[in-house]
Amino acid sequence: MKRRVNRVSLVAGIALVLLGSLLCLDQLDLISLGMGVTAAALCAAAGAILVASGLEPVAPPSAEERDDG
Repeated sequence: MKRRVNRVSLVAGIALVLLGSLLCLDQLDLISLGMGVTAAALCAAAGAILVASGLEPVAPPSAEERDDG
């Protein structure tokens, strides 16, 4: 049985790793981030996760969820 990749988790993981790397580089003074750049990076990460969750296909309801009784 082939396992499918959860796209939302993959995008969220990549976005958070990139954001964390960017913040670590700022703390090490290798790059200088202002508040505007940091806020834009946070919004971009959140937006990427929301877009990925919106593109995720919706599974049909199971038999237990369809049962009214």
